[in-house]
Amino acid sequence: MKRYKITTFSINTSRSILQDSRQGPIFDKLKEDIKNEIVAQFGSFNATEKMERYLALKPPVLSVVDEHTYLQRDIINAYIAGNFYPALTGACCLGERIFNTIIAKLKNDFKSSAWYKEVYDKDSTDKWDQAIKILHDWGIIDEGLKESYYRLMVLRNDSVHYQKKDQDASAMSFESISIVNEIIIKLFALDQNRKNILLYFDVPGEILIKKSAENDPLVRAFYIPCSTYVGPFYRIEPLNATNRHRLIDLQYEDKEISDDEFVKLRNEYTNRKESKI
Repeated sequence: MKRYKITTFSINTSRSILQDSRQGPIFDKLKEDIKNEIVAQFGSFNATEKMERYLALKPPVLSVVDEHTYLQRDIINAYIAGNFYPALTGACCLGERIFNTIIAKLKNDFKSSAWYKEVYDKDSTDKWDQAIKILHDWGIIDEGLKESYYRLMVLRNDSVHYQKKDQDASAMSFESISIVNEIIIKLFALDQNRKNILLYFDVPGEILIKKSAENDPLVRAFYIPCSTYVGPFYRIEPLNATNRHRLIDLQYEDKEISDDEFVKLRNEYTNRKESKI
């Protein structure tokens, strides 16, 4: 009867708030506080340019947490601060690190693949063309993401190896970070575009993994580790008047129910709780 509920995730709504056209005392104060935090973090020198760079990037608002979460943050911060070459090379390195992480975690799910003999005894590879083909053939990335990865490969080669031509590190770093953001959004984001694997706010305030997606290799490797296995009647309670909380659940019958039934039971339970408040 249980489903995996996403409980560990990265969230950043500051860009959405700053670019929201709504006005009012509370909203205006919130925007001002966010701007002040950005200036405090990156410094007041060239603050306008830094704010423009901050707003220009489109990382995922909500995503599962893995190593890339923290590395992406460092790369974005370097770009905002105006450190374009470290941001450029960092984004390219992260693109490589992501495909290596995926291949390492998923290779045993694709033992019948022709690529398995190429990767089964390797922890990583620097062969971009091969890695991109593997992810595409395994169905992890689609045609559009494959082309984006190839573009990142070009940026990586152009930035790492000496080129007898002028290079714009600012433009190249922005493009490389945008591609990495696209990769992370398409593979690890928690949004309405992932409804093939997620029950996305079918229960208000909750993101659950669909039963049919539990055996998907990518879901099993990256989404389920960020989840808690819960039944429809679980509740969250404060722990000893602190900021910590605990999850309390019931024992359930050993039977399967559909996603629709789970959502129905969960919504009925939360509505009953709210009506008692």
